[in-house]
This record gives sequence, structure tokens and C-alpha cells, in this order.
Amino acid sequence: MRLRADAARNGALVLDAAREVFAEQGLSAGIDDVAARAGVGKATVYRCWPTKDALVAAVTSVRVDEFTARVVAARDEPDAPAAFARLMLDAAESCAGNKLLHEGLISETPALAAKRAQCRAAMQELIDGAIAAGGMRADLRSEDVTLLFNGATSQLKAAGETDPAVWRRYAGLVVAATRP
Repeated sequence: MRLRADAARNGALVLDAAREVFAEQGLSAGIDDVAARAGVGKATVYRCWPTKDALVAAVTSVRVDEFTARVVAARDEPDAPAAFARLMLDAAESCAGNKLLHEGLISETPALAAKRAQCRAAMQELIDGAIAAGGMRADLRSEDVTLLFNGATSQLKAAGETDPAVWRRYAGLVVAATRP
């Protein structure tokens, strides 16, 4: 079944609004807040996403897709170690003020898990390129990067830190830990 043009437009408006609202307010934001930001009624939001969990999963899915695209672009750069460093620093900065990321996510769907697996695979390819270039520890895996990055950022989240410069500093420390 093909989606009507107005329904597709409204869905995009809702998703964009949800990204902004959840980033600003976290999970305390309600569907009313999202609908108001999108300029649509609450029923329109629920027609697109039947639950708040589904909307949060959709927002997360978009973020994972965007990050995967950034990993792939970094993987294709000629200087893999430098591309990896930029990727980590930029990721930290973009996460710093996002309250949704600070609070954690509601649920993991099979589709979202598959997207995360694709992202990990692309990250491993970037890491393999950086290892081959001699700019990264030979024993490094994408899971290691996830653990190091999430460990640092979870502490920043717990401390309520939102300054992008602080997040970049800790991401820089993570990058330094990956060097040979």
C-alpha cells in the first residue's frame, strides 16, 4: 500500500520534530510536545507511530543510519587513522547535548539491532584500514571502541555534562587509547 503524499510529509515532520524534542527534553517529552513542534495533531503522530516507544525507536534508527553513513564515509577516506579520530570527536560533540542519549533508549527492535550490526561491521572495516596503515593497535575490534566510547560517555552522562568541548576531550582520550 502506497502512502499518501500528505501522510508521508506529516510522518517526516513528526520524525524531525521528535528528534529535536527528545534531544532537548529527553524521554520526559510527550507526544503532545512532538505534535506541537511538528505542527500536527496528536492523532497524526499516533497514526505514524502507535506508541511513544515506536517513535523513540524510529528516532534512534535514524541516528544509527546517519552514524553508519559517517562511518562508511570515514572508511573510504585515504587516511583511516585520522578519519577515525575525526569520527569519534564529531560523534562525541553531537551526543553531548542530546538528552535522549543521556537517558538511554526504551527498546531495541530486531530492525534496530540489525542496523547496529551493520554499523559495527563498517566500523570494523574502518579500524582494519587504520591498523593496516599502522595508526591503530593491531588487536583493536569495533566492540572495543564501543566499550571505550560508551564507558567514557556514560560517565559524562551520569555527571550531567553537556559541554561539547568536554565530550570531545574524552573522545580524544579514547582515540589515544586506540593508537599503537
